[in-house]
Amino acid sequence: MPSFDKISPVVVSSRRFLFFILFSALFALVSINRSMTRAVVLNNKNTDLSVGTAETDKAEVDEDYAFDEVDGVATTDVVDKGSDSKKGGNKQIMESLRRRSKRFEKYRPRKYGMALRMKESQMLDDAPMTTHLHSIITGLEHSGTTITGRLVMNAPCLVGATETGFLLADSPQDIGDVYPWYSWNIDDGKDTDKKKMMYLLSPGAYEKMKAARNFSEMYYILRENSHLFNNLNDKYDDGRECEKPTRVVDKTPRYVRPQYLEHILIKTPGVPVVILKKPFEELRIDLPRQAYDEVFANVDKMMKKYPGRIKMLYYDKFTENPEKVMGEVFEFLGLTWKDEYLKMTGLKKKFSVYPEAAKQIDEWEFVPGGHSPEGATKFH
Repeated sequence: MPSFDKISPVVVSSRRFLFFILFSALFALVSINRSMTRAVVLNNKNTDLSVGTAETDKAEVDEDYAFDEVDGVATTDVVDKGSDSKKGGNKQIMESLRRRSKRFEKYRPRKYGMALRMKESQMLDDAPMTTHLHSIITGLEHSGTTITGRLVMNAPCLVGATETGFLLADSPQDIGDVYPWYSWNIDDGKDTDKKKMMYLLSPGAYEKMKAARNFSEMYYILRENSHLFNNLNDKYDDGRECEKPTRVVDKTPRYVRPQYLEHILIKTPGVPVVILKKPFEELRIDLPRQAYDEVFANVDKMMKKYPGRIKMLYYDKFTENPEKVMGEVFEFLGLTWKDEYLKMTGLKKKFSVYPEAAKQIDEWEFVPGGHSPEGATKFH
């Protein structure tokens, strides 16, 4: 048997090379395992506080929410303002998402009908938010958000529930905690004829939405399962536009609150937002003047921080000259305004399949003077 010192140098080199290969493979396996473990932890991360729950609203906890995505799943970090290290991490996450939002701005349609054409699989995986969610209408309660939302929904291919509210959740998995919007939009078999202007989602549809990897996919599933996008009539004799509505108008007053607005802008890259502002003296809600000022100071801040994303609609100017003001709003949204929309002609056509809902829409026709402070409780 030959001694080690007599072994050929070629054999020694081969052994060293083999040890190097084995060591590299082991190192790669350890790295992959650590990455997979981190992804699992992040994907299953839970937060004790859910945005939009009654408990959170009552506690009014002063927290920053940082949103990140891991493999398409939205997660949330509750960041302690007293921690410098966490605050720095929060800023990095927020800055990353702002860059992502700017990249998607190019997808915003400048003229209606510029929908992106892509395969079904791409719609689920890569479609920008604007493919499913057309616009957001928000503002303090009883400030004109409902009639504004209804007017926008007169445009071809667009519709939405009386209120949506799902973006108040941290992620699609948490929409069941968003009260009362979750219960408003579920089909519980009660008073169905009176709820035709809500999404009327089955429990099974809600479960599919909760399983969505992000909010864009959640809106896609909502469209596939709500009667508003499957039963309404949006077809014209000349064949123009859509046979049925295809994109969501999300009208939710609560979105304007300072604790929600920026996070909603970040979650919906490229989606235009219309914010109603009504003079404080004309509001019909119990809100201190200081809170009112804080809301719109934050709106001004967001308009500077996210240029081109927000259009302010002043309610008093709207009532004075609705054709001019709504024309500007429609232009901002990439739509074509028609004065006949003040009579809700487009919305009536869509809901003509539901006589009970059509009667409700009749009440929303714009009547000069009908939006005065005395009649403001009717329009909210």
